[in-house]
Amino acid sequence: MEELLDYNNELGWHYETSDFTLRMTDAVFQRHVEAYLREQGITEPSAEQRIEARQHCRRVAFWEGRSDPEIERRLR
Repeated sequence: MEELLDYNNELGWHYETSDFTLRMTDAVFQRHVEAYLREQGITEPSAEQRIEARQHCRRVAFWEGRSDPEIERRLR
């Protein structure tokens, strides 16, 4: 099963297991969605492309190697 970030008004975007936590605000998530679209060469995304980009960025694997001081990562 694919590991995906969930959204919660209190926690923002987050993924948690007994060993690992990944957490960020919606603003940080949306900034990375926009960056992903630009990386794909999409400068004026359609609504469908934005939905697909958000789904792609929900994958926990997407965040491996992405650095941003506003992303909280914790190993337990």
